[in-house]
Amino acid sequence: MNAGERRPRILFATIAAGGGHVAVARAMAEAIEHHYPGRFELRVSDYMKEVGVKKVADLDRLHKDIWRFMLRYPILARTSQRVMDAFPRTTVAIQRRLVRGFARAAADDLRRDPPQLIFSNHGLMTAGLAEAKRIGGLEVPVLSFANELVGICSYWADPRADRIVVPSDEARRDLMRFGVPESRLSFVGFGYPVRQAFLNAPAKREARARLGLEDRFTCLVSSGGEGVGRNQPEMVQTLLGSDVPLQVVVIAGRNEQLKQELRTLETGKNALRIEGYVEDMATYLAASDVFVGKAGPASVYEAVVVGRPALVTGYAGLNEVGVARLVEERGLGRYVRTPQELLQEVRRYALDPALLEEVARRCRELEPAAASERLAHYVVRYAEFGEDGT
Repeated sequence: MNAGERRPRILFATIAAGGGHVAVARAMAEAIEHHYPGRFELRVSDYMKEVGVKKVADLDRLHKDIWRFMLRYPILARTSQRVMDAFPRTTVAIQRRLVRGFARAAADDLRRDPPQLIFSNHGLMTAGLAEAKRIGGLEVPVLSFANELVGICSYWADPRADRIVVPSDEARRDLMRFGVPESRLSFVGFGYPVRQAFLNAPAKREARARLGLEDRFTCLVSSGGEGVGRNQPEMVQTLLGSDVPLQVVVIAGRNEQLKQELRTLETGKNALRIEGYVEDMATYLAASDVFVGKAGPASVYEAVVVGRPALVTGYAGLNEVGVARLVEERGLGRYVRTPQELLQEVRRYALDPALLEEVARRCRELEPAAASERLAHYVVRYAEFGEDGT
């Protein structure tokens, strides 16, 4: 490439609703840069927010507000998904109308400076970009990565998507059931792309030293980017009352109220550390012995990548119900329904380190680094050769 020649661009168009979608987009950008250093110009964008039109920004804000509300009342998330999945064609039709304003703005933006490829990892984004291509006559290919390992929702099922890559055979079957032609689907292997920091996490003792934590059994309690979960203060208080010496680290995300509530808890002989939104989650996972949190696909898979048991305390959408089931079926942790069940599982791991090593072995058998590598190669082939990526 000549000094003044512009590198081909890949736009990772995502939506920052929670943390999982942005995490996957960043993971893919990092994986491509890792395996193809300097070959592409890579941009991760909260694209609906950044496209620069007020009406579209209002839709983006409303969507994120609704998701935060559903995280607080998970039964609404599950009920709405059941309704959408019962009428997939209606769901897709309504979604297309919702994103029409965004599609026009995106078509104008992409017409001015089209990338070589758009990688979308949100169903609403994929629908909007498919509509943008239709109304704008755009040639830029859109490759969609279905962000759900299991329990995928029909809002991913727009049959006009150029191609949808699925992370599991179950997701492939579900999207076909919702009306996506098999010819539009690709399955390149089970798994989720994760950021390089998780694939290269430090050893436990080193991570604790970096974070200034004591070198003893540690529970990492994560509330996700929005800091929302079920019975969090009660769960943490139960852990702090354990007769087994524990160190509890809570990642409270953007939830300031939760942080204030946690600061009032009695710690006794155990230790409590409270953090807000953190960028170095890989180090916190590496410093921990067990991961505790809701069944967000990205956060649970990150724990698996680092080799930590996932103690799932709740779920929002039906996709997260599937994640909780997957954790138990593969022996990667447990779904715990009450604070007492959580404490029982934590004590079990704390008193028998061999159990931790057994889970770590099962995590390694999933070959999590291979998922990021396979998908990176697939995306690059698709960007360079189009259609089926061959």
